[in-house]
Amino acid sequence: MRIKNSFIKSSMQGFAIMFRATPKMLIIQCILATLHGFSWVMQVLFIQRFFDSAQGLLQGNFEIEDVIFSMLIMVLSYAFTQVMNGADNYHGTILNLAISKHVNMKIFEKIDELETIEFENESRLNDIEKAISGGENLVWLTLTFVDTLLFYGVYFISMSFFLFTLHPFLSISVLFVFIPCLVSNVVQYKNFEKFEENTAPLRRAHDSYLEFTTDLKETRFIGATNFFKKKYFDTLNTLNTLTFKVQLKKSLMTLLFELLNVLGYGIILFMILVFVMRQQISIGAFVAVLTSIITLFNFMEEVISERLSYAFENVAAVGNFFSFLKEKKLDDKEFNVDFNSSISFENVNFIYPNATTTALENLNFKINRGEIVAIVGENGSGKSTLCRLILGLYKPSDGVIKVDECLLENSSKKQISAVFQRFCKYKMTIKENIIISDFETDVSDEELFSLCNASGIDILDKIHEKKLETMLGREFDGAELSGGQWQRIAIARSLFRKSELIVLDEPTAAIDPLEETRLYEKFVKICAEKTSIIVTHRLGAAKIADRILLLKDGRLIEEGTHEELMRIDGEYKRMFEIQNQWYS
Repeated sequence: MRIKNSFIKSSMQGFAIMFRATPKMLIIQCILATLHGFSWVMQVLFIQRFFDSAQGLLQGNFEIEDVIFSMLIMVLSYAFTQVMNGADNYHGTILNLAISKHVNMKIFEKIDELETIEFENESRLNDIEKAISGGENLVWLTLTFVDTLLFYGVYFISMSFFLFTLHPFLSISVLFVFIPCLVSNVVQYKNFEKFEENTAPLRRAHDSYLEFTTDLKETRFIGATNFFKKKYFDTLNTLNTLTFKVQLKKSLMTLLFELLNVLGYGIILFMILVFVMRQQISIGAFVAVLTSIITLFNFMEEVISERLSYAFENVAAVGNFFSFLKEKKLDDKEFNVDFNSSISFENVNFIYPNATTTALENLNFKINRGEIVAIVGENGSGKSTLCRLILGLYKPSDGVIKVDECLLENSSKKQISAVFQRFCKYKMTIKENIIISDFETDVSDEELFSLCNASGIDILDKIHEKKLETMLGREFDGAELSGGQWQRIAIARSLFRKSELIVLDEPTAAIDPLEETRLYEKFVKICAEKTSIIVTHRLGAAKIADRILLLKDGRLIEEGTHEELMRIDGEYKRMFEIQNQWYS
């Protein structure tokens, strides 16, 4: 059966991952599960011995010492079971924590292998969400498999043999209860597989709307809280409806087979009573069978209706996790290229996943070594997309981008530095915020102070006596910076990286135009030996560039220095004069 194969296959794969991560802990867990199963078998055997010895005492076949000894080992067997139960559960919890870190690392490593463009694809985001959900259930699914074999399996096999020795019917009758339970959960698998597929995008939307609803700044300011609340509750209602339907089917199926269980339980009780009346089994055997049957049915209910049922619900999610990990790794071999050569765009087109129009079309130009190039244009003209192509984050849909006769997308990212428009605000110290871009490089505080000054960071003496060791962000009781101050930190981080190509993708939006111009002038001096790309919508700042590329609707329509473009009397001049009026 597909569900059986999926459960066993996923469990075996999970077992392999857990063994590679922590073999000693997994072996100990297997030993504990086996001993735990045997402890319950020992209880049944010692119960029979105690009652048989008590009956023998009344018949004069046993001494009182035999009865006391039998009672003592029966009590010890109960105590041993409780100890093993606690040890098994405790170690399982610790193992879960240890393996979860390893599983999360596997997911992070695989996500790191993805191309940047894949994060623009909704279906890929759903794949990631489903993989994360599956990873969270991997350990539980695998331990269910281990317990089914080594704990429940040991107990069921041992007790079936014990019942068979008393009467063959007793062991065979158990199968008539076990099989309906198993069939019930197998039937439910397809429902939960479809449920997992349908709810992954809904869960992602649900989390997104919740984040927007609880936003304390922009969402509340613009009065959009109720809008996102409605979106949130609509998505939640859809999720709840799907959950209700699949759980209702599960409950009805469970009820049907529970009735069959009760019927089978009643038949077995009736038969052992008949066997005692006929003196086919002893009183001790009767009590032992009665105890074992109750425990047997409890365990069967636990393993099939709870453990395996939940495992079957999540086996599809765990399958998504393994499918994600097994995706073919792209050839990520990178080359150190010579940036003394120009970067050339040859008939480059780019279109986003699932888009109907091209974002960039037929780009042909060169960027020379040590040149400062400004990329300008209105919003939506393709500036940021072109920036990501230059950084090698996106690959052209058509055409090629070359540097040193190699594809730019295969160049080592260690040779490139960038500041993005939506840069990260790392809640760490100022020093850590800067050196994280090249943390293996040794640097003195004096060098960092010099870099901070060059980047326009003038806050070190103002915010805290710890200066470079000042923690940033209120979340950790640190200093809170303005948007402009955070931008200067991001620029210092990019300058610290020992790169040959540096790209600034509109990182100065929160800085006033005059300060932006001063910052870019400092930037030009620092990057005198580097190839520099400045993406900006403020044309006044673009005047410092050696060459300006003007984009419109994804096409390169004008190219040259500021003076050359002003003489053309085209789109650049029109935009510059409009902006010049604003700042005048």
